[in-house]
Amino acid sequence: MDETVPEHTFRQYWRPGLLLVFSVVVILLTVYCLQSGIQTVFTHIYYVPIILAAYWYQKRGVLFSAVMGFIYLALVVAYTGYNPNNTVAAVARVAVFVIIAGITAVLSLQIATKQAEIERSEKKFRTVWEHVQAGIVVVDADSHEIIAANPEAERLTGFKESEMIGKSCHRFICPAGKGSCPISDLGMNIDRSERVVLNQAGAQVPVVKTVTATIIGGRNVLIENFVAIPQAGPGRKEAK
Repeated sequence: MDETVPEHTFRQYWRPGLLLVFSVVVILLTVYCLQSGIQTVFTHIYYVPIILAAYWYQKRGVLFSAVMGFIYLALVVAYTGYNPNNTVAAVARVAVFVIIAGITAVLSLQIATKQAEIERSEKKFRTVWEHVQAGIVVVDADSHEIIAANPEAERLTGFKESEMIGKSCHRFICPAGKGSCPISDLGMNIDRSERVVLNQAGAQVPVVKTVTATIIGGRNVLIENFVAIPQAGPGRKEAK
């Protein structure tokens, strides 16, 4: 039985715990400094829990910053008495706390939104990649090493993706030898053409194949997609 604690559960506990520790330290430091007659500099440490809370909890983090600011203001008044100058300066610092928290929360929300969009996009891509009824192999256009292969490509070739990645496509899943690539060496255009791919047994599998050149992550690649055809029919040009 797997007893691993889920990451979100672990995060659920350590984040509030860390904020509590920082908050207690900040409050104790505030008390010490005010008792010692120090009213500036130490306030910068408030930004640590305030920024963390705003980044992690967004709106609730802004509320947290207001609470921390109120505690700071109450301690200033309690230890220095009501001095207009000190009080105004403390109120200004509290306003800065809240503003910083608000900016951090907005940025955090934007980051979270972008991450959610990326995750949705990756999920859609993964669904198509895994269920499309066509073999797809991504090949480095320069080295001709296989970068990725989808499940249908695994089924048609008999190789696992892990067995294909890093291998040269020459004489592996493609019958063409090194220096004879129809795309990069011979300049051919393969668009819904009848070709063959090699399977794990070395046999040629007739397919309808399309190859598209593109760039992924700054890397020139060839995206090969192919669909198996039963066999060459009467009058059909032999696949090659």
